[in-house]
Amino acid sequence: MAGSPGRSYHKGSVVHLNESQDMQTFQTEIVRLISSELDNAEIHFALVNDSGVLQFPVWIRSQLERHPALLEKLQKGEMVGITATEYPVPAGASQSSVVVIPLIDSQSDPRLSGAIALVSPVDGPQLSAEDLEDVRQVAHQVAPILDRLEEIERLKQENAAFFDAKNTLDAILQMRGHQQVNVAHELRTPLAAIRGYVRMILDGRGGEINDTQRDYLRIVNENTNRLITLASWMSHVAELSAQHMKLSSFDFRGVWQDGAVTSQDQLSEKSLKVVQRIPDEPFIMFGDREKLEYIVKELIRCAVELADVNGTITAELSHGREGELTFRLSETGGSIPVDALRRIFDRPFNAVAQSVPQSEPSNISLSGVYDVVGMHGGRLFVNSTAGQGTTFLFTLPAVNAGIEENSHEQAVNSGRRRR
Repeated sequence: MAGSPGRSYHKGSVVHLNESQDMQTFQTEIVRLISSELDNAEIHFALVNDSGVLQFPVWIRSQLERHPALLEKLQKGEMVGITATEYPVPAGASQSSVVVIPLIDSQSDPRLSGAIALVSPVDGPQLSAEDLEDVRQVAHQVAPILDRLEEIERLKQENAAFFDAKNTLDAILQMRGHQQVNVAHELRTPLAAIRGYVRMILDGRGGEINDTQRDYLRIVNENTNRLITLASWMSHVAELSAQHMKLSSFDFRGVWQDGAVTSQDQLSEKSLKVVQRIPDEPFIMFGDREKLEYIVKELIRCAVELADVNGTITAELSHGREGELTFRLSETGGSIPVDALRRIFDRPFNAVAQSVPQSEPSNISLSGVYDVVGMHGGRLFVNSTAGQGTTFLFTLPAVNAGIEENSHEQAVNSGRRRR
């Protein structure tokens, strides 16, 4: 490495080093670059580990550890030399002299991030001042590249930790989903047996029963059917929860506004007025924004269907005592018949679902809305009284990105309550 041609070569090679995407490639290339110009020297490149130690071979590192003043000079950006008599050389090796050149990026964080060691035999050609200056210039130019690669490595480690945590959470949720399906199956088996024996008694296979007994058994049969439906719903929600959910943090007020704007044509068709009772405070939550907007639009659609022309729909948003979000949508026009209200969340789990016309209030179904609310750990209620109108209400628990598991636990434990 002598004269300007060598320095010109290095400048072009530094540009190539800047394209390195990982630390290993960078180290290999910088050693190859300097070795190609210094035939009479052995090149070592070392990074500074978390303990502040340069990761040179032991026979070089031991000298730096024995002489703290050498490390202090390197941290100040000065070259240091180690003479042949100051250290034990490796077995079978000839006596050598060592020059250590630091890598410090003074433009950002002025700290020692690495170093280049030039090892040359005492009885051979020695490094010239121009050689040392040339390598020092290379070290100065590649120091920012090293800092950039260290930042990349740090981000990779952080991302790896994040994905490990995410994979662990996904595995836990999958296991809980399987557990939920198993619990639902274990519930359905004895409930089906109870229902079967009750029906046989009602059919008179166990002897005559009086009217009071028959009424009691019908109540038992009806509630057994409800429990079997609930167990089937648990399995259904477990399957839905296993699907991809686009989880994010957002303000639910934006969900309501987007849903209302999308439903504007439906509202205009019946000249409906929308009254909003939305506090001027954030309603930040963690969930699937797209699915929750679907809920809002479906409830608006049902309210529009029930409302009288020129009627009013009222939307209310509030926080509960435990931080849960409560959304209420009500209209003062039509009502839902009692029989239809009892079936409003039902879904044909054991048969192929058929499309049902939505032109009559008795055909309103909120099974899809109920599923999404359940996936988020919430609860859904419907109140409908003739002459007073209908109110749709759902609550969503306070969940943030650090405690997603709580929302899934609450989804499993939420009951199918309706009014």
